[in-house]
Amino acid sequence: MASNSSDSPTLLPFNTMIHMVTIKLSSSNYLLWKSQLLPLFESQVLLGYVGGTLVPPPPFDPPTSQTPNHSHLAWKATDQRLLSLLLSSLTEEAMAEVVGLSISHKVWTALENTFSHHCKAREIRLKDDLQLMKRGTRTVTTYAHVFKALYDQLHAIQLHAIGRPVDETDKVYWFLRGLGPDFSNFSTAYMAQTFLPCFFDLVSKAESFENFQNL
Repeated sequence: MASNSSDSPTLLPFNTMIHMVTIKLSSSNYLLWKSQLLPLFESQVLLGYVGGTLVPPPPFDPPTSQTPNHSHLAWKATDQRLLSLLLSSLTEEAMAEVVGLSISHKVWTALENTFSHHCKAREIRLKDDLQLMKRGTRTVTTYAHVFKALYDQLHAIQLHAIGRPVDETDKVYWFLRGLGPDFSNFSTAYMAQTFLPCFFDLVSKAESFENFQNL
């Protein structure tokens, strides 16, 4: 993909970039998909195309003539290759959102508008799941494993969306609440503390408490 700037870095071949994009966009992985593409686009001086700041030159030069503008042709060639790269990274589900769009900026914007809402909805669902999760008959170790898997998903969403992870205090409180009535004294004691232990220390203490109960 060529650039109009004479001092631009040497750009990677198109086929090379396709092989660097390993995550295909679906309704559940928008932030991961976006995170793999942004550094690639920035390194290849392509953010202006998807971001819409690098507008196409007039198709004719002068505009009132029928003489093709070579700057416009170069812009279009780069944009269409970028569009091909974007489309190659979509699942059928995502492709359905951009049918008929022929410019990379329009495709990028449509995908962002559609799948960023999916991320917000998923963030809300994960918070609900974490706050309502119960250990039940599971061991503390199993419960902690399932809890952490959900928390890590929420952590990734918030970190990418707003640049701030989930509050560690919330994580500990949600985990304590889900331990259940067998751990009521254990949970109450830790919730009353001014400084809560970190999650991994808390899991270790809960496992020790469970082992003591089973003696």
